[in-house]
Amino acid sequence: GARMRARVKENNRRINRLRSVVERTIAQVKTWRVLHTGFRRPLGVYLQVFSVVRALIFFAASDPL
Repeated sequence: GARMRARVKENNRRINRLRSVVERTIAQVKTWRVLHTGFRRPLGVYLQVFSVVRALIFFAASDPL
């Protein structure tokens, strides 16, 4: 029931802004079927697949059809 200090409120706002960006990014990555389910390829290629998916997401976001 106590009021929060202004500094605490501002810190919470900053954390929430960062958290929302991360959560939206994770949701976008999960929409790609290759990463939505369990990764079924050798773990050695995971970083390469993730990089390709990330590049496609940025490409799609920057060039609307």
